[in-house]
Amino acid sequence: MKKRKWLLSLAPIMIAAVIAISLKPNEADFAIWMEDTYEVKCLDELCDVFQLETGNEKIVMQSVQGGFSPGIFVTRMHKTYRNLDDASFHLELKASGFLENITIQKETMQGMRKR
Repeated sequence: MKKRKWLLSLAPIMIAAVIAISLKPNEADFAIWMEDTYEVKCLDELCDVFQLETGNEKIVMQSVQGGFSPGIFVTRMHKTYRNLDDASFHLELKASGFLENITIQKETMQGMRKR
């Protein structure tokens, strides 16, 4: 009888873990989040290269450093974007994702705007 109670109490924990794992953001979710959060247009599916408009000028930024760490429950991203022609455009971003939500942990931005 005790074994049955133990198994029944373990079931909600397992269900919650499966839900958390299945709703963890991936790299495609990160690209969608980048377009929604910043005034950019991703030029590839992982948003390693994006375009932003400043007045009448279009600036292309690309990832020069970074990583994507898909943990068991939490995804962590660290990316540094630069414009190779003009060093005044810069974005360094550390973010984490849990249950389809991506939150900024640290952000250094120059020459860009948020929505």
